[in-house]
Amino acid sequence: MIAEAEAEVAQAARISSSRQIRFEDYGATWIKQIAAVSPDAFAQFALQLTYYRLHGDFAPVYETASTRQFLHGRTENARPLTPEAAAFIRAMCDPAANTSDRHKALVGAAKKHQAMLRNASAGGGIDRHILGLRMAYRRLPPLLGESPMSEHERRAIEEFFDDPLLARSNSFQLSTSGLFPSYFLVHTGFGCVAPERAYGINYIIEGRRIKFGIEGKTTAAGKGTDVGLFDATLRQTLLELKSLCEQASSNSTSRQSRL
Repeated sequence: MIAEAEAEVAQAARISSSRQIRFEDYGATWIKQIAAVSPDAFAQFALQLTYYRLHGDFAPVYETASTRQFLHGRTENARPLTPEAAAFIRAMCDPAANTSDRHKALVGAAKKHQAMLRNASAGGGIDRHILGLRMAYRRLPPLLGESPMSEHERRAIEEFFDDPLLARSNSFQLSTSGLFPSYFLVHTGFGCVAPERAYGINYIIEGRRIKFGIEGKTTAAGKGTDVGLFDATLRQTLLELKSLCEQASSNSTSRQSRL
């Protein structure tokens, strides 16, 4: 068994491609003061925008939300790809959108992001609930005295769990998790979980820098995944967002000075 495990680990390492990014142009301090949004939301939108530009589509996104306020609580999925996030990404890719349009979309998306994160951490997420229902239906025996399930009920439940939209929404092509800021935590890792065009990403937002750990697969199973190109595009996206927010901040200051 040890030899088999060693071979499996070696194979996993061979098909894995990873990059570590230390983005030094700004961090949480600048994001709060100039971008005027949550640093976590900012990082999430940078990742989603990068993915959209690389692959021309939105990715189902997993973001870890802590539920440690509950007894035995672990995690929930914040599901940060919201309609507001999609609207911001579209605005960034629309040549007709101006600085004001884009920054307003960023602020609106960030507010929704924070609400989703708080809701998931408070037990309002859907992923663990649906997982519990799936496990109970498929693995647990009927309760004592419970009436047998009718064929119609069984078919309706199967249709729900087999729905293509549910499957698509659970194929997380961006699997992400933010870590608490730490100067000494240099390298991070978070494996991708979807078969194609997928990335696993940890990030740490420090006061003056942002660290990313990006992982993807190099085999046919990871078709369309390009960790190196994601790295380069993410850096460009972060610089573009910096320019956007500085211009929006400058415009706001100019308007206030004329009042």
